[in-house]
Amino acid sequence: MYIAVAQTNPTVGDLDGNLMKALHLAEDAAEEEADIIVYPAHVLTGVPTGGLGDSDAFLADAYKHLEHFAVQTPIAAILTLGTRCEEADDLVLPEIFVVADGEITSLGYPVLGDETPIVEVNDLDIAVLAEEHFAADSELAGVDLFVELASDSVPEVMLAPEEEQPLNRMRSVAQTCHAYAAYANLCGASDSMVFAGHSCIFAPDGTCIIHDDLSENAVSVFDTDLPPAPADAASTEINYTAETWEALVVGTHDYVEKNGFRDVVVGLSGGIDSALVATIAVEALGVEHVHGILMPSGFSSEGSLRDANELATTLGIQTSEIPIDEAVELFHKLLAQDCGGSVEGLAAENLQARIRAVYLMTIANANGWLVLNTGNKSEAAMGFSTLYGDTVGALAPIGNLYKTEVYELAKWRVQRGESIPYECLTKPPSAELYEGALDSDRLPDYETLDTILRAHIENDLGLEQIVALGFDEDLVAEVLSTVAKSEYKRRAEPPALQVCGVDLGEDRDWPITCAWLDNS
Repeated sequence: MYIAVAQTNPTVGDLDGNLMKALHLAEDAAEEEADIIVYPAHVLTGVPTGGLGDSDAFLADAYKHLEHFAVQTPIAAILTLGTRCEEADDLVLPEIFVVADGEITSLGYPVLGDETPIVEVNDLDIAVLAEEHFAADSELAGVDLFVELASDSVPEVMLAPEEEQPLNRMRSVAQTCHAYAAYANLCGASDSMVFAGHSCIFAPDGTCIIHDDLSENAVSVFDTDLPPAPADAASTEINYTAETWEALVVGTHDYVEKNGFRDVVVGLSGGIDSALVATIAVEALGVEHVHGILMPSGFSSEGSLRDANELATTLGIQTSEIPIDEAVELFHKLLAQDCGGSVEGLAAENLQARIRAVYLMTIANANGWLVLNTGNKSEAAMGFSTLYGDTVGALAPIGNLYKTEVYELAKWRVQRGESIPYECLTKPPSAELYEGALDSDRLPDYETLDTILRAHIENDLGLEQIVALGFDEDLVAEVLSTVAKSEYKRRAEPPALQVCGVDLGEDRDWPITCAWLDNS
């Protein structure tokens, strides 16, 4: 029997477009003589649907598209669709469907933890799992094929224990059950979510016979009656740095294009963050769709301008240089009286960042472009940014990377081709908002800071636990207090691509108004 496994990239809410993608994949599979095609979860609706997925009108429209699919598909199919479940107080849950000969048959709701559904197709017993419902080995005894319909994101796969990563789990299931095991996952991105791809098929002896990459739209067909042949380069080892890079590129591309845009603008400061974002954007969208703006002030060093221009030249980005000093001087005059006679200190520093934000947003609006934010996770955690200044942008590609991870990824990228100037990797980081400014004036060194932040944010450790790791108590207390007090800034930041670790915007869910501090 010929089985097809699809890996595809739906767009949330685009029922017509997603239906056509699914049908094209079924037609491709039929041309390769497949008897049945297995799709990733949510192939018709996309995910995450958020509140849209609770709309009765949307649910009804989605089911109509499932009916259209059933009539038009040239071969049988297994897929999921969110529907209201009476057994769960009418909650919307993913329901598994088998489509064959124009008929739609429900296999139930996997998230309820019921017995694993087994469907017979052409005398082949197929066990179907979806949405992280794992079956006991006893349930799968005697099945010929195990399929999992997934919508796993990059962090879910990369941070899972080794034995629970899809590729290793599928191999184990195949060997344990002496059956073929197929994993169909989404690829591409939606909002800040980036899907992990890596759809795969394992033979009963654990041989990987098909393995797609993170971003590949593909349909793969295999014959259960033929001896398995190992897939070309079917390594199941994950290169985490390479995966992170590809996820950032895919996430940036899909966010921009799925929201109806083609071009982006990036403020080029000559620093490592903007250099990395610009490099990602060029790979994601093409150099002709990336625009750089240099906005020097009297505090900008000659080296920063040189590095920004070198980056642009190397990448091939067209740039404009628009100094901010004249605008800063005018704002000082206009605001002096209401600022106690003059604009000084932190207010004067932040004014520069906010003027740059106005430049970027105005240029973007005038041209129909999106602004890419260049902030990182260390800065977001510590509130080391200017509200309505550095926080400007529609998307923060590296917003979930700690500063040390930014450097690691940039060095990895440089090893693979000329891109980021060497000086960006070696000079002390600075926002250059006052004479001689360095990030280290107001933050611990990033190696120390990121280690504390990881312990607190990723591992949920408190003051005493982090101090026990060997850190100064006053330093840890200051870092944890700053993180807690900076939540209001994070709520104003653009979505950050979720590629590793805890997402500060969605996962952490820390209150803005909060009087508790970890002083234990």
